[in-house]
Amino acid sequence: MSQVNDPAIELGKEASANQQVLVSEQGIEGAKDQLDIAGLFLADLANRPNAQELLFPYTAAEERAVVRKADMIIVPLLLVALMMGAVDKNALSTAAILGLRTDLRLVGQEYSWTGSLIFFGSIASLFPALFAMQKYPAGRVVAGCVTVWGVVSLCIAACSNFAGLAVCRFVLGLFEALTFPGFSLIVSSWYTRKEQVVRTALIYSTLSSLTNGLLSYAASFAPNHLGVKAWQLLFLLIGAITFCWGILMGFFLPDSPVSARWLSDRQRYIAVMRLKDNRTGVENKHFKLSQAKEAFLDLKTWLIFLINICLNVPNGGVSTFNSIIVNGLGYSTKETLLLATPTGLISWCGSLLFSWIAIRTKQRCLTAAASCLLPLLSTILLHVIPRSNVGGSLGSLYLIYFYWAPYIVMTTVVIANTGGYTKKTIVYGMSYLGYLVGNIIGPQTFRANQAPAYTGGVIAMLACYCAGILLLLVYYFNLRRLKKNKEQWLADHSQEAAADDLLDDWRDETDFEAKRFQYVL
Repeated sequence: MSQVNDPAIELGKEASANQQVLVSEQGIEGAKDQLDIAGLFLADLANRPNAQELLFPYTAAEERAVVRKADMIIVPLLLVALMMGAVDKNALSTAAILGLRTDLRLVGQEYSWTGSLIFFGSIASLFPALFAMQKYPAGRVVAGCVTVWGVVSLCIAACSNFAGLAVCRFVLGLFEALTFPGFSLIVSSWYTRKEQVVRTALIYSTLSSLTNGLLSYAASFAPNHLGVKAWQLLFLLIGAITFCWGILMGFFLPDSPVSARWLSDRQRYIAVMRLKDNRTGVENKHFKLSQAKEAFLDLKTWLIFLINICLNVPNGGVSTFNSIIVNGLGYSTKETLLLATPTGLISWCGSLLFSWIAIRTKQRCLTAAASCLLPLLSTILLHVIPRSNVGGSLGSLYLIYFYWAPYIVMTTVVIANTGGYTKKTIVYGMSYLGYLVGNIIGPQTFRANQAPAYTGGVIAMLACYCAGILLLLVYYFNLRRLKKNKEQWLADHSQEAAADDLLDDWRDETDFEAKRFQYVL
């Protein structure tokens, strides 16, 4: 990047007003620690001979074209990758029905531990993986991790005992730590706050249950002469698909809009500028200790950590034992595999429905709290309805899968209300850490000696939903307090907060530091 000699350079006109963007005398090189990658990109464009052409105010049609490209490339790449990352988790449940527990001679709580070990692996590598994503090319890091998922899934097919399966599950977790927080960082760098809600619901789909159900059903027909057990064929299929998708991501997933090869320079400018009002930044390769401290001192960080534990204890328990519960209702193996298939579609539809409600009502936190009531009621019904009532038990189990909606809605709240790249890395990581802890606890509450009622698991789910609703309300009122304080400061310092330098919005500031940051309830 060329050095800037003049103390001021014109970056062009904004669509809303004619303004000049000033760059400090030390030039762009000296401003690297203050500006994020988007600010550096904009300053670099201003030095080009065709700067006026590149930086001229863009039209709505141009913006739609950029969004359409992102929707056609970024969303599918992340959706399928996240889906396959969840398939290899869910596959354990259907593999158990296909004979994995018998062939590997799993006894006592060994099966439950294989469900939990993947999350221990993710906890061990969560923050190192996120900081690696900040330091190195993010697209390559994510694509590399997805490719490794495929390799490890292939290795699971070769396991012959608990020890081998446990090691594979732990290693798989090590490389899956990037999924939710890493993908959230990518979403925040491509979409506006309003757009993030639907895209997050789409990308964080639960189609994994549907995909796993179909792959498991296909694997159940494995012919004996192949010398491969049905559960082994399942993991071979999962591994092959995931490996190929990781390679594909390596070619098409950019590190940020600034480096997207399938966008022109003009389109990259548009992709960056349309995120100006987010004020959460795009990407910064410099770790900032001050932002890390702020993240850990921010009450929102610890509330979302606790909320995600509560929301994901039911997730971990039901996901691991779903097929076993259905099989216990008297269905055959193939019937159980097919009946487990709709759960992912139910979860996904629930998350899309409540995401739409959150957008329409402009009350994301309260929508998340309200969405907890349906799985809470369904858990009660599953417990009180006798297992002899097969239809009622199955219907209650299906409705529990609306548990995904509050998690998705709150993920969009975290993305919208966290500024500063290092702070985002910490906060997203803590949010996912809550998810991991919840998924570790969940399977352990379903005790093998309590089958088929699993009373301990039901009690844990009810307690977590009630605690989750309470914490969501605390999070909401804390956000209201922050929003009111910010609005009062802006009213008292209107001249100081006025935008006279476009680069102010790309200085990689946190939500506490940014003068014009607005919180979303």
